[in-house]
Amino acid sequence: MLWTVRARYALLMLGSLWSGAASAADPAPLVKGPLSPADAQKIFRLDDGLTIELVAAEPEVIDPVAIAFGPAGELWVVEMRDYPHGPKPGEPPLSKIRKLTDADGDGRYETSTTFAENLLFPTGVLPWQDGLIVTLSGKVAFIADRDGDGQAEHQETWFTGFTEENSQLRANHPTLGPDGWIYIANGLRGGTVRSHLPQTKNKELAVPITGHDFRFHPITGEFEAVSGHGQFGLTFDDAGRRFVTTNRNPCIQVVLEERYLKRNPFLAVSSVVHDVAAAGEASRVYPICNAWTTSTLHAGQFTAACGVLIYRGDALPKEYYGNAFTCDPTGSLVHREVITEAGVALTGKSPYQDREFLASPDSWFRPVNLTYGPDGALYVVDMYRAVIEHPQFMPEELKTRRDLLEGTDRGRIWRIRPSAKKFAKLQLPGTATSDLIALLAHPNAWQRETAQRLLLQRAIAGDAEVIPQLLPTVKSGKTHESRLLSLGLLQVLQQLPVDVIKTALHDSSPIVAAAALRDYEPILISNPAALADLAPLKASRDPLVRFQLALSLGETPAAERISALSDLIIDDPSDPWIRLAVASSAGDQTGAILTAALKRWIAAGKFPEGGLELATQFGEVVGSQRDPNVIVPILQLAFDDLSENDLKRLRLAAACVRGIGGGLARRGQSWEAFCAQHLKPADAGLFLLPGALLKHAGNSLELRTEALRMFRWNPLPVNAVPLLLDLVSGSEPAEIKLAALETAAPFLTPEAAGKLVAIYGSQTPTVRRAVLDALLATETGAGAILTAVETKRIQVAEIEPTRAARLSNHRNAELKKRAAALFAAGNADRVAVLKQYEAALTRKGDELRGRAIFEKNCVTCHRIANIGVNVGPDIGDTRDKTPATLLTNILDPNKAVDNNYFGYTAVLEDGRVFTGIITAETSSSITLKQPEGKTETLLRTDLEELKASGQSLMPVGVEKNVTVEQMADLIAFLKNWRYLDGNVPLP
Repeated sequence: MLWTVRARYALLMLGSLWSGAASAADPAPLVKGPLSPADAQKIFRLDDGLTIELVAAEPEVIDPVAIAFGPAGELWVVEMRDYPHGPKPGEPPLSKIRKLTDADGDGRYETSTTFAENLLFPTGVLPWQDGLIVTLSGKVAFIADRDGDGQAEHQETWFTGFTEENSQLRANHPTLGPDGWIYIANGLRGGTVRSHLPQTKNKELAVPITGHDFRFHPITGEFEAVSGHGQFGLTFDDAGRRFVTTNRNPCIQVVLEERYLKRNPFLAVSSVVHDVAAAGEASRVYPICNAWTTSTLHAGQFTAACGVLIYRGDALPKEYYGNAFTCDPTGSLVHREVITEAGVALTGKSPYQDREFLASPDSWFRPVNLTYGPDGALYVVDMYRAVIEHPQFMPEELKTRRDLLEGTDRGRIWRIRPSAKKFAKLQLPGTATSDLIALLAHPNAWQRETAQRLLLQRAIAGDAEVIPQLLPTVKSGKTHESRLLSLGLLQVLQQLPVDVIKTALHDSSPIVAAAALRDYEPILISNPAALADLAPLKASRDPLVRFQLALSLGETPAAERISALSDLIIDDPSDPWIRLAVASSAGDQTGAILTAALKRWIAAGKFPEGGLELATQFGEVVGSQRDPNVIVPILQLAFDDLSENDLKRLRLAAACVRGIGGGLARRGQSWEAFCAQHLKPADAGLFLLPGALLKHAGNSLELRTEALRMFRWNPLPVNAVPLLLDLVSGSEPAEIKLAALETAAPFLTPEAAGKLVAIYGSQTPTVRRAVLDALLATETGAGAILTAVETKRIQVAEIEPTRAARLSNHRNAELKKRAAALFAAGNADRVAVLKQYEAALTRKGDELRGRAIFEKNCVTCHRIANIGVNVGPDIGDTRDKTPATLLTNILDPNKAVDNNYFGYTAVLEDGRVFTGIITAETSSSITLKQPEGKTETLLRTDLEELKASGQSLMPVGVEKNVTVEQMADLIAFLKNWRYLDGNVPLP
């Protein structure tokens, strides 16, 4: 739960105050909190026709972060009273779980009792059996009141090992999924989880969940890491799709589950999730309060997204059903996205112009979580605080702010419902087994899900009525939701007959059919003949069914599934997720599917949308498998009767070569050596491809760069290097020069490296950096750089710290020694350097000169004022950092590093080395982000070593390139860059 919010204080270093943008059409006056609940209610901005009303407030509820309704309408509230610091040494934790009741039934919860106390950082609650499942202090626990005094005296620890860092980054949101498993959001920091449930068979199992979320089976005690990486928020939609959120990503759809990727270790996947709503810099929010964000670059964007909810209640008008709602406490608002089907991945869009679903001019309003209730209304959990940013993310001088704990005696819960409707009673209408079965079809998801949970609990307890009544519901349930939940209940109870699954496979709802496919997978594994039962689904055009069918077919023997997978993807490869699903299932038969696709497309004289992408993606897998008996026929097929005048065929052939060549290179096999060993002179098309593509390029920059990159896959690419370097030295656009350098880099001869050094000085900064990177790609080039520095053809100051570090840590001992001598200043003691540069703090710097220094030294990893690329942490907002803090951060970058930005070194089995920060990982691959925003996705099977440096990606040694006087200029720019337009006078 990243509530990175800074509120209610003015930073006067520059004599100015910045606030978030209010709606241009209807600006709201700024409000100074705190306000009483009644006054706060009056100033909310909300859609016409809706009303917001108070459910509970202080003193009945304090610091709420999560709520859950029980079947009788009781309201369970998680109070994180320890936020943000936790208890002092020797003192007990302060957090609680409260039980709220509404005795008179008017919707206002006036009675509050403490159910559990002395809890450390609880983050979520799920009613379960006679108690509650709670996430707290690194574990999942069960608490219950067994002696009937209204307080929980019974506690069981079910799982431990979730990382305990600050209170915002912990496992949260225990949620019963439609499949009957209980899901938990990671909290971002991961951990290694162990089970303490008595029914778990393997007590020694330790499951790492870094980069993943978590789930467990409530009956068997099985547990596992699952795809997703939720920060604070977890929700499902009516199709059973799971959604999470992180501070900059308001709604993330978990598309591809981890277990399917494990089947194909040669499939490199950079992400298994999809941003439904615009994220990061593309996101837009419209606060009407005095909203402070950690970074000015993030003003008007999501910076603290949390509590995502797919609304599925029945109280609000139907146009709200299925919408995504996300809290942003930074802006004191709740954002709404209308979700539409767009293939497998969903797409969201705000229905408003420059405003939000719910907003307040009161900056103490801190919505952190959402749910729907028994009445179908939308409920908002409001922590109501002056400051909600964790001190860990503040500079030292602000960690003792007086207002940091203002509001620790407050908290509110709000209800949003139609103004014209009467208040509905907050409980289940009936609890008999037949009543609960009927409720599975209720239009309000709370009623359905509560009925699902109670039926599951009853069946676990031995109620013999549950299963007989669920079985016919799979076939005859009134709604697809009732049939889906019945199917999931029977599956988790291990009471799902094969004939019932077969019935569900032919359900009129694609949602139910897709779920039945998942349930049918064990049968496909044990009985290949069962594949015939899937025949009717092969003709479906529904993306959900096609996607799940592609995944489930991977559970059948290879000989049985290839025809079905081919039919599924060849004629319509447009959806990237279905392509990925087919690739995960194809395994060692990927080449057979690619061959079938090429034959069909070549015979037809055209290829469908997504065909080029399929050829490249499947080609990468084939290349990674390194079987010449598969690769050579594909290449020969791609070049058979290839004409230089047929651009479509040329691009298809190029896609195959690019994929196969990239796959071979990923596994460390030389493309040139492969061609020399396995291809005959008759395969002339391969030699002609780059030139033939270039012939068609014309004035198209895209085609020209594609053609230039294809020279990399010429069987003798070194022959193309002179041509490529001529383009670099000429007057071509930067895009052409960069493509030429990227292609030439692995094949530099000493002569070519010398030519690059010679033309280096005449290039623009972007191309100069690319020249250095091209040289660094080989030992020959690295040696040429060092020689140029030694002979002063290139100045030491021109080698930026990141590149100097690569040279200083080179695997070639001689080069490493030479670099160490040249860049010895990089090993200077940080204390001495800081002492030397303290003089910069007393000098008056020049902001414009400082901008030039930033552009020269910092833009490969940092971005300010639309200059540069954000690879490391965002440094755009420096208003709250003193010049002394900035000086320390620049000269001693390892003093305080968020572990999300530790540098990693990946050494491949073929000796290649990559460095960067890990931005994504799956069971089969990792993705490194490098300076200038470049990324590399590497197969885990190719890793010889992956090691964190324990240090910032930014190396020490900036002082080699920046004098004391220049440091004063750089700090002046960092402090004052946003005021250089003259709108705000400088001091």
